[in-house]
Amino acid sequence: MTPGTYRQGDVPAGRRLAQRRDTGVPATSIRDFDGDPGPCEAPRTLTVGFFGTSIMEHLEAVNAQMTTQANLPEVGSRVTVESWARRGWVHRLTLSLRAAWPHIAFDVHNHGKGGATSRDVAGIVEADRATNGTEYDLVFLGCGINDVWRCFQGRTSEAVDLEEYTQHLTRMLDQLRGYARRIVVVSETPFGPIEDPATVTSMNTELARYNEAAAQAAAALDAQYLDMWNPFTAVAQHMTGPSGTLWSDGVHLTELGDTVLLQQTEHFLAEHCIVEKLLG
Repeated sequence: MTPGTYRQGDVPAGRRLAQRRDTGVPATSIRDFDGDPGPCEAPRTLTVGFFGTSIMEHLEAVNAQMTTQANLPEVGSRVTVESWARRGWVHRLTLSLRAAWPHIAFDVHNHGKGGATSRDVAGIVEADRATNGTEYDLVFLGCGINDVWRCFQGRTSEAVDLEEYTQHLTRMLDQLRGYARRIVVVSETPFGPIEDPATVTSMNTELARYNEAAAQAAAALDAQYLDMWNPFTAVAQHMTGPSGTLWSDGVHLTELGDTVLLQQTEHFLAEHCIVEKLLG
């Protein structure tokens, strides 16, 4: 008889038989269990926050009949929008996390706001802390695209120059690291064909400067930086035809564009073992 195992008649009171969990074909032992069962672990919860623009918010019109496969409306019929729901890459990432870690509860707070500049996002971060006082395990923070866009739209009072953008981002990071265990600064995606090519090139040249400032701020304040710009641009350069576009209007993303962001985020989380480290 091997050490640590017992014949049935030898098991002392309060003990249980050694157990083996066999897997594979043919089955091979991967772990031995012996002794009293351990106490059940309390369910774990990871609280995740998203602060950013419409790229994170991504609203979608909802009608219950539109999502019930057994009761879809007839083609050509009309339905009433009953509510707005958050979809896009943040929604899909939430589903992906819950599927990959079914024993973990992910409490997701999406504070993305369409049209928000860094000035607006800074106000959202401030209000969230003052109102809710939420302690976050993981925060994704991204802004800048509207700071640049407003300038090219001629809405100068709403535009945010690079110096002010850096100040807002630095302040948000400094505040968030007081109650967030891990912060990931997400770069903005480039502009697509929203204006004439020369104007779009100028817009992206300016937006790239904001992303560089975001990367520097993240490094200075112990946050991680998730580059969406380069992989998004690489995919866009190889796409052809209307079915391959990453933008719905040159700024907001299609499902394909959201998929690029989703895959990059999943890869980033896995590469840095972020969920595993948060679970301790």
